[in-house]
Amino acid sequence: MKCFNKEQIVRNYRQLFLKHGTGPIVGQWSEEGQKFRFSKLCQIDNLTRKRVLEIGCGLGDLYPFLQGLFDEVTYVGIDIVPELIEYAAHVYPDAKFYCLDLLEDEFIGDFDYVLISGVFNNEIDNATEYLYQLISSAFKLCRKGMGFNFTSTYVSRYDQGMAYHDPMAVFKFCLENLSSKITLSHHYERCDVAIFVYR
Repeated sequence: MKCFNKEQIVRNYRQLFLKHGTGPIVGQWSEEGQKFRFSKLCQIDNLTRKRVLEIGCGLGDLYPFLQGLFDEVTYVGIDIVPELIEYAAHVYPDAKFYCLDLLEDEFIGDFDYVLISGVFNNEIDNATEYLYQLISSAFKLCRKGMGFNFTSTYVSRYDQGMAYHDPMAVFKFCLENLSSKITLSHHYERCDVAIFVYR
């Protein structure tokens, strides 16, 4: 992931963690923004008794959110920021957390669903190519489906530091490289896109 500014991303979230300690702001979310994005991704299926992997889990906030909606969810979170993984593992001992980079490190797992929230929002080199590489690696880890979100290029204004992705291009990539079973929700709130890719 070196060509995608990995060090820059780690430094950014580490500084947010050191400054704020906890809360959605560490993941660059408002509480409301985090909640509606989690809610949308959780529409992928009934996740009761399912094994869920979250990529870019941050502080692990999705885990209690899943527990509030579904019974007996088995959750695993991975992230590239060591401090966030250490915090999450301490706060949620019933879940499993690993500090690794899916594009560089070997990771073997058997999951029903993979969820990715907010990972593609930062302005980095070749941002959409990074999205393609990560969802391709992530989809190999799921038996049923994958859900991820990003910010659409179809917006009225662009904010500095944010990455925007063409939803039609991303949909086409998924269709041609991952699966023909895809749903896309565009602008379900604000300027977000959510894509579900199923086996």
